[in-house]
This record gives sequence, structure tokens and C-alpha cells, in this order.
Amino acid sequence: MISHKFKCVFVHVPKTAGQSIEQFFKEKHDLQDKYCEELLLTKNSDPSKGPQRLAHMRSDEYVTCGHMDLQTYQDYFTFGFVRNPWQRLVSEYLHKKIDSRMSLKEFVLNGLPEEDSFSDAYRHIIPQSDFLFDAQGNQNVDFIGRFENLAEDFAVVCEKLGLPGASLPHKNSSYSPRRAALRKLRHLFSGDKKRVKKDYREYFDDELLGHVNKLYAKDIQNFGYSFD
Repeated sequence: MISHKFKCVFVHVPKTAGQSIEQFFKEKHDLQDKYCEELLLTKNSDPSKGPQRLAHMRSDEYVTCGHMDLQTYQDYFTFGFVRNPWQRLVSEYLHKKIDSRMSLKEFVLNGLPEEDSFSDAYRHIIPQSDFLFDAQGNQNVDFIGRFENLAEDFAVVCEKLGLPGASLPHKNSSYSPRRAALRKLRHLFSGDKKRVKKDYREYFDDELLGHVNKLYAKDIQNFGYSFD
């Protein structure tokens, strides 16, 4: 997302509260539509311009795909958010309702989207580092916030942009023990026990954990996350 009004670029790593952040800027620009060309939040059919959803461009693609020049990118405040990689993977697995077809282990070992830089589905499962670091492994944004510390870290963004005291709208919910308990109660009383979300750690055995640790080794190293 590019905001020329606020001179910033938001690199939207999927499953890190990006829709809430985009909604914040839509409101600041007085935009209501789901897809907003002004903010570069549109579908895309031209691979030379980026992925299927331009919202999910990597940081380097804003320049290499011709949406802004390097000097402007460097002059603007650039930021993104990251999330515990194991929890992020489970969130994607549940959000797409893949759990109705296969276990998380089956999904990771046999069902991950094939490598395709244009595919939005593929973008949802690549390491978060690929969005925020360049090919040489250097951080390519000014600020990286944490999903786990969303309100406080987004306040840092707002302070940088001259928007102190602004609050983030709520778009998509994530796992919490309280919500999980309420879901379990609803399932018990409704008679539908097929789909109950659990703590993300309950989806992993040792073999699966080893595979995911390798898949997201860059994120674990760059952001210091641990499974527990």
C-alpha cells in the first residue's frame, strides 16, 4: 500500500492484521471501496506489475514493478508487521478452511501452494522475511512491528506519520483462549463438533515442527520468535 498523502509505504505481510491497517488508511483518505487504486489496493492481471493482489507486494517490488522510484521509496516511511510463524501458518490453514480437507501436517507436507510469485495463495505461505528483507538479507523497511504488540507498535507508526492518538480499526479476529472456549461451547450446544480451533501449538507433532522450522528458518532468525 502506498499513501502519498502521508508519504508512507505499508508492506502487507498476509495474516498480520494488514486489512485493519489498510482500513485505517482508507478512512484517512476518505475511501470506502474494497479495492482502491489510489492506495494501490487492487487486483492485478499483469505479472510485470506484481502479484494477483498488489496489496501483497514484497518491499522491493514497489520499485522493481514500477510503482515508485527508489528515491521516493527511500524518502517515504516504510513499515510492515510480522507474526509468530507457527501461529501465522495455523491462521492461514484455518482461514482458508483447509482443516475440512486435511490435517495441518498433510497441508504442509503435501498441500502447500506451488512456487509461483504471481499467486496470492503462494504469497500467503512464503516467509515473512521475503516481504521485508532484500535479496542480500538486508532489512528493506524502516520499521517492523509485531502482531502480538499490534496496538502499541501501530502507535509508533502513527507517531512517525504525525497521527498521534489514532486507533486501529478491527477487521479480522485471531486466536485467543477466550474466543476458543466460546467457540467450543457453541459447537457443543449446536451439535457441530467438526471444526473447533485450538491453540496453534496443538496442531504440531515433532516431525511437523521440524519441517516448519526449516520452512520459516529466516523468520525465526530475523524476528527472534520461539515456538512457545
